[in-house]
Amino acid sequence: MVAAFAALGVSTQVCWLTYTAITTATAQHFGVDEQAVGWLANLFPLLFVALAVPTGLALDRWQRPTLAVGALLIAVGAAIRLVDDAYWAALVGQTLAAVAQPILANAITRIAATYLDPADRPLGIAVGAGATYLGMIAATAIGTVAGDVRTVVAIGTGISVVTAIAALLALRVRPPHRHDGTALPTVREVWRLPGVPVLSGIVFLGMGIFVALATWLEPLLAPAGLTADTTGLLLLVMLVAGVVGSIIVPPLAVRRGWEFGALRLTGVVTALACLLLGFLPLATGFVASVPIGFMLLSALPVALAWVERDDSPAAGPITSLIWMTGNAGGVVVSFVAGYLLPAPALAFTLFAALGLGAAWLGTRLQRDQEQVAGADGHDQLAQRGDPAIGQEPAPGTSPA
Repeated sequence: MVAAFAALGVSTQVCWLTYTAITTATAQHFGVDEQAVGWLANLFPLLFVALAVPTGLALDRWQRPTLAVGALLIAVGAAIRLVDDAYWAALVGQTLAAVAQPILANAITRIAATYLDPADRPLGIAVGAGATYLGMIAATAIGTVAGDVRTVVAIGTGISVVTAIAALLALRVRPPHRHDGTALPTVREVWRLPGVPVLSGIVFLGMGIFVALATWLEPLLAPAGLTADTTGLLLLVMLVAGVVGSIIVPPLAVRRGWEFGALRLTGVVTALACLLLGFLPLATGFVASVPIGFMLLSALPVALAWVERDDSPAAGPITSLIWMTGNAGGVVVSFVAGYLLPAPALAFTLFAALGLGAAWLGTRLQRDQEQVAGADGHDQLAQRGDPAIGQEPAPGTSPA
């Protein structure tokens, strides 16, 4: 089950980034401007922000049917792009795939919680999160090697259809830890839990930095004399390091109880590496890309594994909020960075400041160690009289 939906996570990223490596060629192919092509990718974070919470609630109540819908949406959306070699088909297909993305991203922690024993959940979450970065690598490689729009779309469609079929077959297995229908805490109640806004802020800043780097790295480094091919290689190194970090760091951090230290260290290392990349890109480009990828991309699965570390019905809604705020951070920071393209040093200084801000929030979060997504927050909701809290967690409910 974990392997099937990790593979489907690869497909979501391949769909999302189908046209990004061939933006100019796609614009010429469809007879539209490059901004229109950009919307084929921008739909994903925008719809993610809108749908993260409702899809998360659907997963908590009807997990397997919702997962099946997500798998079908990604396959159908990818296939529609082959129906007609026109922009409208690409837009409709990308929209359906974008609706599927929050379902499948939210599924990373839900599947780990319902199909794995508690000791195995951090690794399951790490595999699911690492698969999303592997999908980014695959999308970049397909676009770079294939080049032709129809070929790129056909390859991506094949990956999506095959992984969707595998996921639907895997869904025939019933989860050993199941939800019994007990009411879940509302989003407003979850947001009031101690530490949840701070954790969301950390993810907002971290994902914001990464999405902005992935979006604008080439134009930010071009004034320093780095070619597009070199910048693409830097991004590839960053992603590969992120896959490795996502597999190694979260289980290790959870096992040693060092989640707070990992989040703080990520912020500091990211800040220093961004300054090196901004002011000495020719000398330190590849050196800086490795720690950015290894630490920054592993921070999200660390946060997700931390949310799942105890048994609480609040974990599912917390996960949805984390995904929503993270994607919102990607939209906001990338938007701001776009206006700083004429001043690359200022943009990288902004990224460094955001990294230090995330480290400071990690320090604040440690003060609430026993309350964040755990027993104290659970008791707070119970004291307010919420019938869903204070009861034993239902089988299948994501522990917090």
